Amino acid sequence: KPNAEQEAKLREAAQQMRAWRTSVSMDRFKALRKMFNDAGVTIYAWKQLAPEMSDAEMDYVYNVAEALGCTHTTLELVDDAAQLKRIGAFAEKHKVYAAYHTHLQGSMTAFDQAFAVSKYNMANVDLGHYVAAGGDPIQFLNKFHDRVASFHLKDRQTPAHGAGNLAWGKGDTPIRELLQLVKKNKWTMPACIELEYEVPTGSDAVKEVVKCLDYCKQALV
Repeated sequence: KPNAEQEAKLREAAQQMRAWRTSVSMDRFKALRKMFNDAGVTIYAWKQLAPEMSDAEMDYVYNVAEALGCTHTTLELVDDAAQLKRIGAFAEKHKVYAAYHTHLQGSMTAFDQAFAVSKYNMANVDLGHYVAAGGDPIQFLNKFHDRVASFHLKDRQTPAHGAGNLAWGKGDTPIRELLQLVKKNKWTMPACIELEYEVPTGSDAVKEVVKCLDYCKQALV
């Protein structure tokens, strides 16, 4: 636990960050968007939103999302109905979705409250974690595809198999079936490769992401 001096420094740093966020020009973010777009990369989301932010800070997050060309901004799933409604109202104001991310708490009912209070509240569900929690990601995507702004992919095992995070093709996440489902229905939400398994000796994160991408390409044939 921080002592009094450390807490004071944390408060001062937070105040400085708040002042910067509420005064910074969007030009640098627009330049960043152009750099990525010129390289053929679209920025579809960014994660900075937090329910404890002031109204001005929330406007900052959504302004950055607009400047970057994002369709949504992401944050961890919130339990508080009033905050869900508040965040959804900012999302509707800026016409940029708020997409809530889940880990092992993902379920067929986890997003019910968020979806109910605002049409601009969406899901940024992790379908690998969903499998590790014992859920059926195919069932989830079939039911909620119109409320999924984007989803994370990883190959995790079911609880019965240890819920491990494995190299793609070694776990229980039906990655091929999920991607084929999206393709078949012509859904347009992005799927994000999330590298969380242990990188093998002699390899590195970039090489492993390339392997995951190749796995996706083969799954979509």
